[in-house]
This record gives sequence, structure tokens and C-alpha cells, in this order.
Amino acid sequence: MKRLAVLAALAVAGGCAGDAATKQELETLRAQMAAGQREEAAKLRSELTGIDQKYVTVQQLQMRVEKQLEEMDKLRRQLEELSKKNEALSEKSAASALKVLEFEERLLADRLANLRQLIEELKKK
Repeated sequence: MKRLAVLAALAVAGGCAGDAATKQELETLRAQMAAGQREEAAKLRSELTGIDQKYVTVQQLQMRVEKQLEEMDKLRRQLEELSKKNEALSEKSAASALKVLEFEERLLADRLANLRQLIEELKKK
């Protein structure tokens, strides 16, 4: 494209210098410039098409990522709920185990007291 502009400038300058460019030369130059413009326009359209395709791909990726982020957030909330339930069950289980141990301690204390009493009675006899 630059080359055609330089040629056009030279043709005009040459015409001004007394070497008149013919109408045919000007038409040829005009046709070459138009062909160059069409070629450049086609290249730009091709590049734009490529950019458009890349943009669509990026949008699709963005949508997939957003969907995955939403799913991850949903899973995070579910995990938090399960964690709270697990914690509550652990606390309940620990409390139940403590009650059982306290009950067993009382039973063993009662048995020990009974055994001591029995030993004392046996000593008296």
C-alpha cells in the first residue's frame, strides 16, 4: 500500500516536472491502488473474523468459568452445612460418651462401696 502511494506521488511529481502522465498510466495506477485497497480490506476482514472467533471463545470460557464458580460456591455451602452437622454430632456423641462414663463411674463406685462393706462384715466375723 505504501509502495502504491509512493508511485502515485512520483507520477504526480513527474507530471509537474513537465513529464505529463498519460491518462492510461493514471488509470493503471488507480487500478493498482484500488486492488491494493481491496487486498488490505480483505486482510483486515480476515483478521477481524479471527478476532471475533477468539472473542466468542473467550466468552464461552468465561461462561464455563462462571458456571464452575457457581457450582464451587454451592459445594462450599453444602460442605459448610455438613461440617456444622458433623460438629454437632461430634459434640452430642462426646456428651453421650461422658454421661456413659459418669454412669459407669457411679456404678463402679457403688460396687466398690459394696465390696468394702462386705469386706468389713467379713472381718467382723
